[in-house]
Amino acid sequence: MFKITSLRASDGGGAVRIDLKREGERKGESLYILTAHQRECEFVTGDYPDEAYTVLCRLDGICRAVRSGRRILGYGANSRSALRMKLIGKGIKPEYADEAVEILSTEAGLDESGDALRLCELQIAKNIGARRILSYLRGRGYSDESLEGVKEYLAEVDFIPICRRAIEKKYGDVPTDFDIKKKCIDYLLRQGFSYNEIKKAFEN
Repeated sequence: MFKITSLRASDGGGAVRIDLKREGERKGESLYILTAHQRECEFVTGDYPDEAYTVLCRLDGICRAVRSGRRILGYGANSRSALRMKLIGKGIKPEYADEAVEILSTEAGLDESGDALRLCELQIAKNIGARRILSYLRGRGYSDESLEGVKEYLAEVDFIPICRRAIEKKYGDVPTDFDIKKKCIDYLLRQGFSYNEIKKAFEN
Protein backbone atom coordinates (compact mmCIF):
# COMPACT_ATOMS: atom_id res chain seq x y z
CA MET A 1 0.00 0.00 0.00
CA PHE A 2 0.98 3.62 -0.41
CA LYS A 3 -0.63 6.98 0.15
CA ILE A 4 -0.74 9.99 -2.15
CA THR A 5 -0.29 12.99 0.14
CA SER A 6 -0.47 15.82 -2.40
CA LEU A 7 -0.75 16.68 -6.08
CA ARG A 8 0.39 19.90 -7.70
CA ALA A 9 0.92 21.29 -11.20
CA SER A 10 4.44 21.22 -12.62
CA ASP A 11 6.24 22.18 -15.84
CA GLY A 12 3.90 25.10 -16.43
CA GLY A 13 0.88 22.83 -16.28
CA GLY A 14 2.30 20.16 -18.58
CA ALA A 15 2.85 17.71 -15.75
CA VAL A 16 1.62 16.87 -12.26
CA ARG A 17 3.88 16.26 -9.28
CA ILE A 18 2.55 13.50 -7.04
CA ASP A 19 3.95 13.27 -3.52
CA LEU A 20 3.48 9.90 -1.89
CA LYS A 21 4.61 7.71 0.97
CA ARG A 22 4.85 3.92 0.79
CA GLU A 23 3.78 1.73 3.66
CA GLY A 24 6.64 0.86 5.99
CA GLU A 25 8.95 3.54 4.64
CA ARG A 26 9.87 6.66 6.61
CA LYS A 27 10.70 8.87 3.63
CA GLY A 28 8.24 9.96 1.00
CA GLU A 29 8.97 10.42 -2.69
CA SER A 30 7.77 12.52 -5.60
CA LEU A 31 6.81 11.21 -9.03
CA TYR A 32 5.85 13.21 -12.10
CA ILE A 33 3.26 12.31 -14.69
CA LEU A 34 2.00 14.16 -17.75
CA THR A 35 -1.16 16.16 -17.25
CA ALA A 36 -2.81 14.12 -20.03
CA HIS A 37 -2.10 10.93 -18.05
CA GLN A 38 -3.48 12.49 -14.88
CA ARG A 39 -6.72 13.32 -16.69
CA GLU A 40 -6.98 9.67 -17.72
CA CYS A 41 -6.07 8.15 -14.34
CA GLU A 42 -7.63 10.80 -12.04
CA PHE A 43 -5.29 10.23 -9.11
CA VAL A 44 -6.36 11.96 -5.89
CA THR A 45 -4.99 12.05 -2.35
CA GLY A 46 -5.58 8.85 -0.40
CA ASP A 47 -4.55 5.20 -0.12
CA TYR A 48 -3.74 3.02 -3.16
CA PRO A 49 -2.65 -0.60 -3.70
CA ASP A 50 0.85 -1.48 -4.90
CA GLU A 51 -0.45 -2.07 -8.44
CA ALA A 52 -1.19 1.65 -8.72
CA TYR A 53 2.38 2.42 -7.65
CA THR A 54 3.66 0.32 -10.55
CA VAL A 55 1.46 2.35 -12.91
CA LEU A 56 2.72 5.61 -11.42
CA CYS A 57 6.36 4.58 -11.81
CA ARG A 58 5.78 3.78 -15.48
CA LEU A 59 4.06 7.12 -16.08
CA ASP A 60 6.88 8.88 -14.24
CA GLY A 61 9.39 7.22 -16.58
CA ILE A 62 7.43 8.39 -19.62
CA CYS A 63 7.13 11.92 -18.24
CA ARG A 64 10.88 12.13 -17.66
CA ALA A 65 11.51 10.80 -21.17
CA VAL A 66 9.22 13.44 -22.66
CA ARG A 67 10.98 16.16 -20.67
CA SER A 68 14.36 14.96 -21.92
CA GLY A 69 13.02 14.72 -25.48
CA ARG A 70 11.83 18.31 -25.39
CA ARG A 71 15.26 19.46 -24.28
CA ILE A 72 16.90 17.49 -27.11
CA LEU A 73 14.50 18.96 -29.68
CA GLY A 74 15.30 22.42 -28.36
CA TYR A 75 18.83 22.01 -29.73
CA GLY A 76 17.74 21.27 -33.29
CA ALA A 77 16.07 18.94 -35.77
CA ASN A 78 15.80 15.22 -35.05
CA SER A 79 14.14 12.30 -36.77
CA ARG A 80 12.02 9.94 -34.70
CA SER A 81 14.69 7.25 -34.74
CA ALA A 82 17.48 9.72 -33.88
CA LEU A 83 15.47 11.11 -30.97
CA ARG A 84 14.77 7.59 -29.70
CA MET A 85 18.45 6.66 -29.80
CA LYS A 86 19.44 9.85 -27.97
CA LEU A 87 16.90 9.17 -25.24
CA ILE A 88 18.15 5.62 -24.79
CA GLY A 89 21.69 6.98 -24.75
CA LYS A 90 20.70 9.10 -21.77
CA GLY A 91 19.74 5.98 -19.86
CA ILE A 92 16.01 6.05 -20.55
CA LYS A 93 14.37 2.64 -20.96
CA PRO A 94 13.54 1.81 -24.60
CA GLU A 95 9.84 1.38 -23.84
CA TYR A 96 9.70 4.85 -22.24
CA ALA A 97 11.67 6.32 -25.15
CA ASP A 98 9.15 4.81 -27.60
CA GLU A 99 6.23 6.31 -25.68
CA ALA A 100 7.96 9.70 -25.50
CA VAL A 101 8.62 9.75 -29.26
CA GLU A 102 4.96 8.99 -29.96
CA ILE A 103 3.84 11.77 -27.61
CA LEU A 104 6.31 14.30 -29.02
CA SER A 105 5.28 13.37 -32.56
CA THR A 106 1.86 14.88 -31.86
CA GLU A 107 3.43 18.10 -30.57
CA ALA A 108 4.95 20.93 -32.57
CA GLY A 109 8.38 19.97 -31.24
CA LEU A 110 8.80 16.94 -33.51
CA ASP A 111 7.93 17.75 -37.11
CA GLU A 112 9.93 15.24 -39.16
CA SER A 113 8.86 16.54 -42.57
CA GLY A 114 9.49 20.17 -41.67
CA ASP A 115 12.81 19.39 -40.01
CA ALA A 116 13.96 17.33 -43.00
CA LEU A 117 13.06 20.17 -45.36
CA ARG A 118 15.01 22.70 -43.29
CA LEU A 119 18.05 20.41 -43.24
CA CYS A 120 17.66 19.98 -47.00
CA GLU A 121 17.79 23.76 -47.51
CA LEU A 122 20.92 23.98 -45.37
CA GLN A 123 22.60 21.31 -47.49
CA ILE A 124 21.68 23.14 -50.71
CA ALA A 125 23.23 26.30 -49.25
CA LYS A 126 26.45 24.25 -48.87
CA ASN A 127 26.32 23.40 -52.62
CA ILE A 128 25.33 19.76 -52.13
CA GLY A 129 23.52 17.75 -54.79
CA ALA A 130 20.14 16.03 -54.46
CA ARG A 131 21.40 12.45 -54.19
CA ARG A 132 23.77 13.24 -51.34
CA ILE A 133 21.11 15.30 -49.57
CA LEU A 134 18.69 12.36 -49.57
CA SER A 135 21.45 10.00 -48.44
CA TYR A 136 22.39 12.40 -45.65
CA LEU A 137 18.79 12.66 -44.42
CA ARG A 138 18.25 8.90 -44.52
CA GLY A 139 21.47 8.51 -42.58
CA ARG A 140 20.01 10.75 -39.89
CA GLY A 141 17.03 8.43 -39.57
CA TYR A 142 14.37 10.22 -41.61
CA SER A 143 11.84 7.81 -43.10
CA ASP A 144 10.81 7.74 -46.76
CA GLU A 145 7.41 9.04 -45.70
CA SER A 146 8.92 12.10 -43.99
CA LEU A 147 11.10 12.73 -47.07
CA GLU A 148 8.23 12.99 -49.53
CA GLY A 149 8.12 16.77 -49.19
CA VAL A 150 11.90 16.96 -49.60
CA LYS A 151 11.76 14.92 -52.80
CA GLU A 152 9.07 17.21 -54.23
CA TYR A 153 11.13 20.25 -53.26
CA LEU A 154 14.33 18.85 -54.78
CA ALA A 155 12.50 18.11 -58.04
CA GLU A 156 11.82 21.86 -58.39
CA VAL A 157 15.40 22.96 -57.65
CA ASP A 158 17.73 23.85 -60.52
CA PHE A 159 20.95 22.14 -59.42
CA ILE A 160 23.03 23.28 -62.39
CA PRO A 161 23.93 26.73 -60.95
CA ILE A 162 24.45 25.06 -57.56
CA CYS A 163 26.85 22.59 -59.19
CA ARG A 164 28.61 25.52 -60.88
CA ARG A 165 29.03 27.25 -57.52
CA ALA A 166 30.49 24.06 -56.09
CA ILE A 167 33.06 24.01 -58.90
CA GLU A 168 34.00 27.66 -58.42
CA LYS A 169 34.26 27.29 -54.64
CA LYS A 170 36.55 24.27 -54.95
CA TYR A 171 38.61 25.24 -58.01
CA GLY A 172 38.08 28.98 -58.47
CA ASP A 173 36.89 28.43 -62.04
CA VAL A 174 35.92 25.59 -64.36
CA PRO A 175 39.09 23.52 -64.85
CA THR A 176 40.28 22.82 -68.35
CA ASP A 177 43.22 20.54 -67.61
CA PHE A 178 42.15 16.94 -68.26
CA ASP A 179 43.42 15.46 -64.98
CA ILE A 180 42.05 18.30 -62.85
CA LYS A 181 38.74 18.15 -64.71
CA LYS A 182 38.49 14.41 -63.98
CA LYS A 183 39.15 15.02 -60.29
CA CYS A 184 36.55 17.77 -60.32
CA ILE A 185 33.92 15.48 -61.85
CA ASP A 186 34.66 12.78 -59.26
CA TYR A 187 34.32 15.40 -56.51
CA LEU A 188 30.98 16.63 -57.85
CA LEU A 189 29.63 13.09 -58.11
CA ARG A 190 30.54 12.54 -54.45
CA GLN A 191 28.71 15.78 -53.67
CA GLY A 192 25.55 14.23 -55.11
CA PHE A 193 25.24 15.88 -58.52
CA SER A 194 24.18 13.91 -61.60
CA TYR A 195 26.33 13.53 -64.72
CA ASN A 196 23.85 15.69 -66.64
CA GLU A 197 24.02 18.48 -64.04
CA ILE A 198 27.84 18.35 -64.07
CA LYS A 199 27.99 18.41 -67.87
CA LYS A 200 25.75 21.46 -68.09
CA ALA A 201 27.57 23.20 -65.22
CA PHE A 202 30.82 22.84 -67.21
CA GLU A 203 29.15 24.23 -70.33
CA ASN A 204 27.54 27.29 -68.68
